[in-house]
Amino acid sequence: MVSIGLRRGDLELTNEVFRAKVRGIYSTALTKILLDNGFRIVQPSRAIRERFNLPIAEENYQPDIEIFDRFDKQGINVIGRAAAVSKVSSALLDLLDDVIIRRQIPIFATAQLFSGDGAHSGLNEDLYEAIRDIEDASSDMRMRIDVEFPSLSKKKLDEIRSAIVPTLSGHHYYKACGGKIAGMLEMAEKLLESGYPPKETEGIFKECVSREYPHENSKISIEHVKINGRIFNLGEAHMAEFNESEKHMKLIRVFSSQGVYDGLNVPKEPGDYAVTTLRIGDWFLRTSYFSRDGEYKGTYVNINTPIELYPTKIRYVDLEVDICMWPDGRTRKIDFEKLDKFAQMCYISKRLKDIVYEKAKELMNSLRVDLEIEAKTIGKGTH
Repeated sequence: MVSIGLRRGDLELTNEVFRAKVRGIYSTALTKILLDNGFRIVQPSRAIRERFNLPIAEENYQPDIEIFDRFDKQGINVIGRAAAVSKVSSALLDLLDDVIIRRQIPIFATAQLFSGDGAHSGLNEDLYEAIRDIEDASSDMRMRIDVEFPSLSKKKLDEIRSAIVPTLSGHHYYKACGGKIAGMLEMAEKLLESGYPPKETEGIFKECVSREYPHENSKISIEHVKINGRIFNLGEAHMAEFNESEKHMKLIRVFSSQGVYDGLNVPKEPGDYAVTTLRIGDWFLRTSYFSRDGEYKGTYVNINTPIELYPTKIRYVDLEVDICMWPDGRTRKIDFEKLDKFAQMCYISKRLKDIVYEKAKELMNSLRVDLEIEAKTIGKGTH
């Protein structure tokens, strides 16, 4: 499947009342959003029917769309009639600051598109228009979108859910963690529902889940997610510092192969190391590169959705815009045109694009070579 954005003008939003079936960890918040946007909820789970006082008769209707969790719990799949899917997409882009919407193109369209030389790009305008011609989108066409809920989206969904049912702060994030953490969350929220004090419940819960998270000197991976849905693991890093109260950490990676540092266009050599500085919840992470002997090679600042910490990794969605700084103090912003294209194609909202532009401006004014060079002492002591 090919993933592209969904422009709001692709399908006319109608006043037709669509039926939606919702399942998964986001179901309560999404049900509220759908009801607020004129959808009817059909075939609800027992919990959803009771929470929203839905009529039993709705169980017998077939849905126009179905919504269910992605395998990794980092978002949802929405599949069904194109007009209904488009309406969901529009509602989520309006409501959630950092949501990512990816439209999945039917296989038959993909085959026709690649009958030529096979070259393609998620940002190729010719590809985008060709898909429009092939599909000749109508309200009865079936469509599927992949929706990513980064950090801010999860928090907004927490807020919506908390108006319906007792909800711990971070509910959807902890649910996405899965395993023991998701299980402990369920037990904690049962205490809330039974009337246990929220502050005490949250304190007990956080004390229990803290054992599942990495600590200073742990090994941790970096999951770098692209707007188009591709996922890159940037390798295992050593957590050289972790201030848990301030959520600030420094990660060290040592390279064993040759290459070129992206954006900087500086040679990468065996023995080089990278010092990545970040704070959980920040919109960027900063990586400075050094030679085996500690010579500063440059800094690469990645602008992304607010960083999340999971038991074995940090995770974020790369928002394409980056800032590079060289040893002589030169700085340069790169790839803004990619972000503009993603906003134009409604992978992201214009609101998110504006946030990124503002963050880039702030970062350009704060970079200093002397501060980056200080990081080398941390790196030299850990490899």
